[in-house]
Amino acid sequence: MSSDRAADRLEALLTRAHEQLGIAVYDGLMSGGGPPELRDPDQMLGRLLAAVHRRTGDAVVGRLARQHRRESGARAVVGRAAPAEGLLMRRSASVRLKYREQAMDCARRYWPLDVVQVMEDAVDTVQELIADLEEETLPDAACDRLLRVSRSMGRVLALPHPAQLPPALGGYDYMEEVEDYLSTCTWRLVAEARRSKQLLDNELTPSFRTAEISCLGMLEVSQDLADDLDLAHREALSLSRAVAGVEEASTDFRGADLQSVDLDGVDLEGIRWDASTGWPPEWEERIWRASLAAGTGHGELIVGVEPSDSTVPADI
Repeated sequence: MSSDRAADRLEALLTRAHEQLGIAVYDGLMSGGGPPELRDPDQMLGRLLAAVHRRTGDAVVGRLARQHRRESGARAVVGRAAPAEGLLMRRSASVRLKYREQAMDCARRYWPLDVVQVMEDAVDTVQELIADLEEETLPDAACDRLLRVSRSMGRVLALPHPAQLPPALGGYDYMEEVEDYLSTCTWRLVAEARRSKQLLDNELTPSFRTAEISCLGMLEVSQDLADDLDLAHREALSLSRAVAGVEEASTDFRGADLQSVDLDGVDLEGIRWDASTGWPPEWEERIWRASLAAGTGHGELIVGVEPSDSTVPADI
């Protein structure tokens, strides 16, 4: 077969393939109700290209992040099952007691608002918007709700940055560990929240200001935003568990040996202890009088603000 005949045959095959592809595309469109009506094609094309670019750039990062969240979640379940084995609970009880007020203050700085609830509200709002867009409807209050979500996310972005602590002296490294424990979770949460807020403010909310609102374009962005918010919500849960871990290490002294600890000036209110906790001899009676049964059925006691009128039975 000559080269000319081969070229002609190849061209005929390509032409036939092109025709078959055209038929397949046409039949597919017509079987689905015909070609979609495009409004503002330049804007639609821009949004689609932006979405493709964003998805391409975030695909690997998002997949790795989700895998990391799942692994972190599995570790957190183990931690909740055995809180005494937590990171901070392994530190000396005397050090945890000495710095409990500073640790609790640190936890309150990193938890000035319920970030889990903020994230859940944001996720719910966007999921409701997605449901409306899939029905090709758009409630009048949708934009206002998104603006409220943006303001709430701004409060999350205002969470504190890691503090610069002085070099470790006399056990002060415990506070460095507390700070690192909280700030690591906070940094990840703020990073996810910032990405979500940028997508909300720069792409989704401006869609309401266009002359003709494209439900398809808004749906695409809303679904991306929902994915980002899901990651932010997971990080909020991680921070919540970290704060709970600091509070646990600052209040749980069951079975601890505190007999050599100087308790003068230490705020003992809210401390949980039991009969196996060792107190300094001169404090033992005072602690018993200031404590009430925790009501857990495991012999736990909680130190109150003032000594109670009656002494807790020693065999509780």
